[in-house]
Amino acid sequence: MELKQLEFFISVAELGNMTKAAQQHYVSQPNITVAIKKLEDELGIELFKREYKKMTLTEKGHIFYNSIKQTLMQLQNAVDEVKDEKHKLSGTVTIGIPPMISAYLFTPLLNHFRQEYPQWELNVLVEGSVGVSERVLAEEADLGIVIIDTISPKLEAIPLFKSEHKLCIPSQHPFHSYKKVPFDYLKEESLILMKIDSVHRQNVLAHCEACGFLPKIVLSSNQIETNIDSVAKGVGLSFLLDIANLNRNDVELISMDPPLTVTIGLVWRKNKYLSYAMKDLINFIKQIPFTQQ
Repeated sequence: MELKQLEFFISVAELGNMTKAAQQHYVSQPNITVAIKKLEDELGIELFKREYKKMTLTEKGHIFYNSIKQTLMQLQNAVDEVKDEKHKLSGTVTIGIPPMISAYLFTPLLNHFRQEYPQWELNVLVEGSVGVSERVLAEEADLGIVIIDTISPKLEAIPLFKSEHKLCIPSQHPFHSYKKVPFDYLKEESLILMKIDSVHRQNVLAHCEACGFLPKIVLSSNQIETNIDSVAKGVGLSFLLDIANLNRNDVELISMDPPLTVTIGLVWRKNKYLSYAMKDLINFIKQIPFTQQ
């Protein structure tokens, strides 16, 4: 039994497809097929139910997966710890941040990282909460700052602060006189929303659907300043977290009814080894002033 066979097995079990597993490991599909067959022959059991373009674990396959997954995770953590000890003075930390949060966190995060780890590289991925969570699960990002109200059980999460997605309107819009805007009032409005990997977009669509209508989305963009400028020009209404410091008088923020409240938190994959730099970033982010709101 070889380590590579076990890694191939884990990938097929999680992806449910040999072609995708082959792509993940940069090998040909026959390599995956042969490795899985040898593993089943050695164990004397059938690990997968083979269906058209789909592989699902058998009952014994599930048992084997649960045991091997934990073992491989511990092995990888041991390797990472040894490498981390050897390369304390250099390395890369990848963190995923949604656009709305990145606008207020990026500068203090970068300044701190450059001061404490001048020889390290900070790789920042700017995507929506859904996309960032997927990146962390796929180990394409070490840490993520996301909306954690609904996240995968495979992620560890530390709540940082609560926030609210508020409606962003032009200062002269009729909603200006409202304290809160009912969702059904958006039926006749054009909306500017974040892209599909955004939790706030999903929440807005769900509330509109509950009111019996599909919103008129005229622009999908993760560029915060572009969205705000578009609101000011009357293109449509948008949503921003209430931590936004607008510093402009041509737009304003108003709560929705019901309000779109969310919990922002820091996440990483469960059982993952945390390097020295990752632990430091976690502690630093927990102490950022706006997280104390």
